Amino acid sequence: MLRSYEDVLGALNKATPDIREMAKQAEITGYYSDQVRSLLANTGACQFLYPKEAGGAMQNADQLVRLLRQAAYIDGSFGWLLISYFLAATHSAIYLTCPGFSRLFGDNQQPIVAGRYQPNGRGEKAEDGFTLTGKWSFASGIHNADWLVAGFFETTRGQILKDNVGKPRVSVAVLPRRDIALTGSWDTTGLRGTGSISYECTELFVPESACFSFDHHVVQRGHDIHTIGILELSALTHGCWALGMAQRVVDEMLLLAKRTVRAHDAAPLYAKETFLLDLARACAKVAAAQAFVIDAARSAQREILQLGVLGDPAKSSIRLSATFANEVAADIAEIAYRHIGTSSIAKRNEIEQVLRDIQTGRQHMMISPQTYVEYARAHFSGAK
Repeated sequence: MLRSYEDVLGALNKATPDIREMAKQAEITGYYSDQVRSLLANTGACQFLYPKEAGGAMQNADQLVRLLRQAAYIDGSFGWLLISYFLAATHSAIYLTCPGFSRLFGDNQQPIVAGRYQPNGRGEKAEDGFTLTGKWSFASGIHNADWLVAGFFETTRGQILKDNVGKPRVSVAVLPRRDIALTGSWDTTGLRGTGSISYECTELFVPESACFSFDHHVVQRGHDIHTIGILELSALTHGCWALGMAQRVVDEMLLLAKRTVRAHDAAPLYAKETFLLDLARACAKVAAAQAFVIDAARSAQREILQLGVLGDPAKSSIRLSATFANEVAADIAEIAYRHIGTSSIAKRNEIEQVLRDIQTGRQHMMISPQTYVEYARAHFSGAK
């Protein structure tokens, strides 16, 4: 039975204590246990976000933003996993042709899909498919996945094939998790619970129906916000993650300010005007970042509905809003460090992990400072 947005959000909030308990263990092991699969199924969080043809029920961009924001607010690694699963499953659902789609989603299956799109593999052309060899990194949530996406360069006789404008042909394979090998480890300062290790395969045959083009993908099903583009949807979701993390820092600061008395201070933190000034600015920044992300997402959805494609200005706006949201989260993390002091780095306080997760998440390629440069450069595209 399809669940409403309110039902899913309510179930997610109700599961917050369980998620945070899993998160504590994931900090130690480096990945969420298999319990997360049951939790996602019981809350309906993954299924709700999928395209309707894959069993989803999401109605608009606002629901996507708010649900992913809340998942990140509950726990940074949990929110990151939900993004990873949402992106890989959604793109598989809307771009795979019927045989490939049925393999994943037929008979009302609700698979967990993870993996990376970067073309770190090579797929030698074979009859009705490719022979794939490669190694991919940063596969968040791979331990609990049923399927994996893997980007690769198409080759023939070892030579990379080009499209009609001379660019290398990049495709994405959707592989059964059982057919690949997990490698490496995930030992980082933040987002420790994502289990973002590497995976590899050697001369694995992949049928053409289990692949889709990265640059020239054709929408087979789905609509609206799901079809804004692989890179754009990825950027948007990481903006949603930053919103949840930023709000979590604000709320943790509110709690700690009531009981934190810094050395050489006579009054608690909340009595200091310098703190109150920065706290109010942080609240304003979170509100501004959220408004920007939601506006960019709504505009993208509206443009897809009206035109069927997303123009460059709308794409740039999504990237800009997501980068700004992550910058805001990092700025607010710095405010917390500055005012809360050693309490912000003590493991007894939950804010310590939140701050580590923010700094790790900000390293993602989709929200790098280069986004600002490219956005500004576009204004001078006609200048000599």
